[in-house]
Amino acid sequence: MKLDNIHKSYIARFLRDLSFFGAVTIPYFLDWLHVDYTKIFLLQAWFSLWVVLLEIPTGVIADRYGRKISVALGTLFFAIDLLMFGITKNYYFLYFAEFIGALGSTLISGADKALIYDSLIEMRKKGEGKTYLSRYEAAGTIGILVSLPLGSFIVGANLIEYPASLPLAFMLSSISLALAFFVYMSIKEPKRRVPEENFVKSGINGLKYLNKHRILRAFAINSALISATTFFMFWFYQPLSASAGINITYYGLIGAGFSLFQIILLFNSKRLEAVFGMRNVLFYSALIPSLLFMGLAITKNVYFVLLGIFLIAGSRLRTPILSDFMNLHIESKNRATVLSSISLMERMVIALLYPIVGYLTDISLNYSLIFLGALALIFTFATKIEESYLDSS
Repeated sequence: MKLDNIHKSYIARFLRDLSFFGAVTIPYFLDWLHVDYTKIFLLQAWFSLWVVLLEIPTGVIADRYGRKISVALGTLFFAIDLLMFGITKNYYFLYFAEFIGALGSTLISGADKALIYDSLIEMRKKGEGKTYLSRYEAAGTIGILVSLPLGSFIVGANLIEYPASLPLAFMLSSISLALAFFVYMSIKEPKRRVPEENFVKSGINGLKYLNKHRILRAFAINSALISATTFFMFWFYQPLSASAGINITYYGLIGAGFSLFQIILLFNSKRLEAVFGMRNVLFYSALIPSLLFMGLAITKNVYFVLLGIFLIAGSRLRTPILSDFMNLHIESKNRATVLSSISLMERMVIALLYPIVGYLTDISLNYSLIFLGALALIFTFATKIEESYLDSS
């Protein structure tokens, strides 16, 4: 059976998100590299800084030279980044690795969803974008679901003495990314109008497009700010689990568990909309995580910790939903550039938060949790989506 672009994208996303290292990232830094949270998050701030600087130029590359090439190259650069994590014990060498990774990230961001959306237009399925984008996100989540327990099992199985086993998880993910590269290269580039403006002008026009479009801007700001705060749960679920007395052996299962929860939510997005209404889905998927962050600072009861981890991670179902609403307001010729601009907004916020969160975490994890919860609460009410914006999409 010949696979179309959409199904090839699902396979590539699955391979791309086989994060064997995901459940052991914090132990890798603490036990293998012997660095503290401040250094961990400074390295990630460096990564985010380069993402911000490269986001628009790489978005323009996708619009001018093809989404397929952009996403495929981005996947390959990510493979190189993780390979470097697997072969070094030098913390400062990882700054070069993360530069390569940032280049890969920006070549992918926006372009992969633009590739799907333009494929749907060619297939005359534009109105079903929400469903297909949710399935695309779910394919990545399934990859995470499979790889997290495997990664933590491999690291803890004493095939290689701990902590020397930690880099192996990064190398396995590098291999899966290399496979995803070949899948992306097999995709057929959808027909689209190629912009005629020069490189710099295209990037500036993409930003102007976002700035002048009131409804699109509202979706983008809400998505970027809320996502930037809930993002930190993927760093903190490991130390939170440890604080609740959960052994490292189970970190992968916890990661797989909340990934499964995400899949259930993603596949039931239409049902959630029918029961609660889209405005409420978007509002409470921002409000509940903000309250849970602060609750996790108060108690480390194992059941509450697991509930908090699952619900905060699950709240990111709002990402593909908002992505669909935003795509409806973007012209095809500017799609990757504008989506890259939106991703840039989120990365800018994350880059600013990294040093603060790292410093607070070295003092106390609770300080970071309270800080993130309060910030998310402010963003929830300050960027609330109006019903009229949803109706106009």
